[in-house]
Amino acid sequence: MTDPTPSRPSGPAAKAVALDTADLPLDVETATQTADAALELRLGTTTRREIDTWTAELRGRISLFAEAVLDREQTTATCSARWKVDQLLASAPGDGVLVFSAYQYLRDLARMLRWLVTEHRKRTETVDAAPLLTCSPPGAPPDGDAHVEARPALVGPAPHREAMPPGNGNRT
Repeated sequence: MTDPTPSRPSGPAAKAVALDTADLPLDVETATQTADAALELRLGTTTRREIDTWTAELRGRISLFAEAVLDREQTTATCSARWKVDQLLASAPGDGVLVFSAYQYLRDLARMLRWLVTEHRKRTETVDAAPLLTCSPPGAPPDGDAHVEARPALVGPAPHREAMPPGNGNRT
């Protein structure tokens, strides 16, 4: 009979060296791939040392993207998001926690990084110079290259459902 895999490492967890944010480039694709790869890790096949290494990298990338995304505007939404990021970074599990807790923290970091990358993309994307569709009243000449015609609204119940009787909807 084989010994079951312990839920705690045999010795103290190795301290992962936190990466300095200056060492990491603000690369959206690399950050997305890092978050995706971290979310693909499985609890039963990932060691605590690997979790700590991924955690350090994600923490560095989150710090980097948080500075780029959340330090520009001081709105209620950015202040709230900044508070969430700060709380997540401050709640790092210690050496004595179970592997499951460290794994869940890793997943929380990866989801936060995904959100920050999405916000960064929203702020830095440029709108293509494609012509916009314009809506013209029926019978009017189209403006530009595109024209969207108004269509009559569909009225009545869906063809696969029977109509509800008048009143409060109870059939008596």
